Amino acid sequence: MTNYRQIMLLLLQDQSYRQIASIAACSQTTISKARRVLHTEQLTTSTQINALTAEDLDRLFNDGRKSVPGEFVPVDIEKIIAARLGRKKPPLKVLWAKYLKHDPMPGARFYGYERFCQIVAEHVRTNDLTSPIVHVPGHTMQVDWAGTPMFITDPITRTTTKVSVFVATLPYSGLVFAYGCLDEKQPAWLDAHRRAFEYFGGVTLVVVPDNASTASNQISRAERARDVNPAYAEFLEYHQTAAVPTRSYRPRDKGHVEAGVKIITNWVIHYLADQVFASLDDLNAAVAERVESINQRTPFRGEHRSRVEWFNESERDELISLPERRWEPVTWRNAKVHRDWHIQIDTIKYSVPYEFAGRQVSARIIGDTIDVLSDGEIIATHHRGQRKNGYVTVPDHAPAYMEETAGLWTRAYFLRQAAKVGPGTVAALERLLDGKKIEAQGFRSCMNILELGKRSNRSLLEHACRQLTDEDPHRQISYTAVKHRLTAIRAEHHARPQTESTGRPGVPSSAGAGSPGVRDTSRAYLAGAAAFSLDALTGRHQEGRDDV
Repeated sequence: MTNYRQIMLLLLQDQSYRQIASIAACSQTTISKARRVLHTEQLTTSTQINALTAEDLDRLFNDGRKSVPGEFVPVDIEKIIAARLGRKKPPLKVLWAKYLKHDPMPGARFYGYERFCQIVAEHVRTNDLTSPIVHVPGHTMQVDWAGTPMFITDPITRTTTKVSVFVATLPYSGLVFAYGCLDEKQPAWLDAHRRAFEYFGGVTLVVVPDNASTASNQISRAERARDVNPAYAEFLEYHQTAAVPTRSYRPRDKGHVEAGVKIITNWVIHYLADQVFASLDDLNAAVAERVESINQRTPFRGEHRSRVEWFNESERDELISLPERRWEPVTWRNAKVHRDWHIQIDTIKYSVPYEFAGRQVSARIIGDTIDVLSDGEIIATHHRGQRKNGYVTVPDHAPAYMEETAGLWTRAYFLRQAAKVGPGTVAALERLLDGKKIEAQGFRSCMNILELGKRSNRSLLEHACRQLTDEDPHRQISYTAVKHRLTAIRAEHHARPQTESTGRPGVPSSAGAGSPGVRDTSRAYLAGAAAFSLDALTGRHQEGRDDV
């Protein structure tokens, strides 16, 4: 069936007859007929054409071959509309098949499927069963993930990694944004939002996502109501906006981004499917180029303006300004202050004032800055350490020598504990502490070394420390070095006993029989079979010899 509405819209866009014939699959005679109707009825805008009903089109393009309406079996439109409401609605083709089961009046015919769909659509439109949303400039940004992934390929191993494409749209101007992420988790979700805000040059009043867990959480198991995810809400609050997640199973709540996802899927993901990307940066550079092409494309919405022109003219000035400082993720950790007045975060130790030793504190991580809080007040601030298992220590946090140090780890405490093991252990701990720029940075290693001497291992620990200090007086002592030396001594101590040769085959040597790990076999001999007889074992043989 000829779509005259589409043909007239294409004519208003100054498309050539050849282009219209290719798009609408019609003849040039039909196009000429549509042009005459435009001239006769003085239809000059797309709004006037979209306002025409199906009856108006039938009247304007009536060729005398149209059947009388009374010859068709009427459609129970109310029943059709009722069946299409709700979550589990049957498709129109099923409803049309049920319509064909009615008993027709004599001489009446059934509507074809295309005409049946037109009747339903016309009823929906004229009765305003679905009303279009009137968008306000700068009010809403709709976001979603594209269902079709992209891929990056390792140039050496040829293994592929899936990339999820984030899509954001501004419904008023139609401007779109897309960015590839390696996953769809919270950090990637927030980073993609930040990039969208920076691309648009501002922030909208409301952000409309779907009801995924990165955007909203179910309040309770007994209710379907959901609340905005705390991390997501904090991110949006920093940008002076808020989220309004869609209802479950209501894609129309963010219908514009659903259309944007379709555009990105067709003109970006499928368009670039034949290209091979070695890195995420290369992929996003190609995506950005395609997105820019989409936003610059004309005509748009029946006018000779692109999405960017719509945005620059009406929406850019309505956006909320970006914050002066770029948003960085905020992470909270709970930690306990050890007796060396340090807390540990990701293998790195950070100092706090020694008065807080033994107390629970909170660490707030913003980018590379770590704030340590106690009772809501910041007690220490550090830059994130770069060396694994390292220390970040402020000398002012250390206790003064004349103040109370009970309950803390100190040099005197560890040397007293080392003296219980032996002088070699004391020398090793002294060298370890002297090698640190800040003495407290060696307290944790001292504690770990002393732990090696527990459970009857003091003598072995003393032996290991003495070997390390005697071998090289300038060698730096560490927990790892002591542990490896202790392991070597323990392995040597538990080695299987052996015999030493005297130079003659088969003759064992008695030299070194008392040394550990050497078996003395100098007086060993093998008895004959008689030694294992019953008489020998019971002593009868010996008694017989005594009687003689």
